[in-house]
Amino acid sequence: MNHQKLTNEWRRFLQESPVTSNELSDEALALLFSDEISKILEDGTLHEGLKDRARSLAKKYGLPLTVATALLTGGLSGAKLADIHNAKLAADQSAQTSEPDPGSMAYYRSGKPPGYSDLSNRESIEKAWQDIESIPRARAPVSGTAPVLMGGELRVLGFSYIPAQNLSPDTILPMSLMTAQDYASMLQSRLNERPQELIYLKNMIFGDTGKWASGVGNELYKVEGNHALLPPEWSIAHEVYATAVEERLISLTDYVRENPDLADEIYQPLGVSDSVSFHEYVNDTLRKIGRQ
Repeated sequence: MNHQKLTNEWRRFLQESPVTSNELSDEALALLFSDEISKILEDGTLHEGLKDRARSLAKKYGLPLTVATALLTGGLSGAKLADIHNAKLAADQSAQTSEPDPGSMAYYRSGKPPGYSDLSNRESIEKAWQDIESIPRARAPVSGTAPVLMGGELRVLGFSYIPAQNLSPDTILPMSLMTAQDYASMLQSRLNERPQELIYLKNMIFGDTGKWASGVGNELYKVEGNHALLPPEWSIAHEVYATAVEERLISLTDYVRENPDLADEIYQPLGVSDSVSFHEYVNDTLRKIGRQ
């Protein structure tokens, strides 16, 4: 079986695999991060003190705290605010033309990491794998399977991975040659710029494991024992995804606790009827992202 045929077989297996119990549907994610839910959480700042509201406004729009406070107290005209906004927009656009996007690999790459400059791409990948070979592996929370050609025989393997918490921030990731911290920052920047990116990231993590090849040369992936090993880039992506969902759930839980008379505003969009079913929803979602 040639390399291309094995690749096609692998992706067919992944596409036909059933959804794992640790996966949220696209619809569930879209609802959790919907504009309706976002607006409810944003409006919750109206119940805070002036100082807290000013901090929230300053953070959201990138304003100095004094400007945000003046805006809330009526001490700043709409025209003056527009001038400040336009000046900031022009500065941001100017910066974008001269610097790479923080959501791109180019932003973090200034050459190969220390100790890799004299190595070929293949040697660099092999070195990075060698440097993390002693880190414990675990069964990956994905339903996909990998057809592997071993000794002339096609075998179907499950996936293993290296949990993100076992990686240090300066760990060099073999497939991107970025540090774990930089790779996480890149993905987080994409989510900050476009929250809808979370659904794409989720589908990359669970729906198309074939895009997370870990092999060297003609190998599609790195095989260890009876498992195909996902690259640590997958682990970082899963961590960023799960953290984003967990933080959203914490915000919802805080809102319901602090505004019990407005809890129905959260319950109704989520399709839950009361506090009991709401907490069941939160716990079930936490379980599906591996945080419970």
